[in-house]
Amino acid sequence: MPQPSNPTKIHHSRGSIRAEYPVLEIREIGELVVVVYDYMAFPRGQPARNLFAYSTTSGQLAWRADDIGMGATDAYTNILSEQPLVVGNFAGYNCTIDLRSGRVVTKAFTK
Repeated sequence: MPQPSNPTKIHHSRGSIRAEYPVLEIREIGELVVVVYDYMAFPRGQPARNLFAYSTTSGQLAWRADDIGMGATDAYTNILSEQPLVVGNFAGYNCTIDLRSGRVVTKAFTK
């Protein structure tokens, strides 16, 4: 799905949702819209927790992904795979995220 730079709304097949921060990437996966917000919009010196999922039916927040315990460099950067959901992390990890809960299932160091 094409993504405008810094949209105020996140558009999906059933409507739109207000963007809470500047957006890096949007993917509609099943009944969810998964959003990687720009980690630079979050407080510095702590994990960004910038990966969110919203329900396409209600528009409500379904989950906000856990951080991986890497402190100030802990921020999600891009979606690498949808099934399973694998997301790159600024600390050098590829993280598999449970689509139902937003919990980190696995993390693999890549650098």
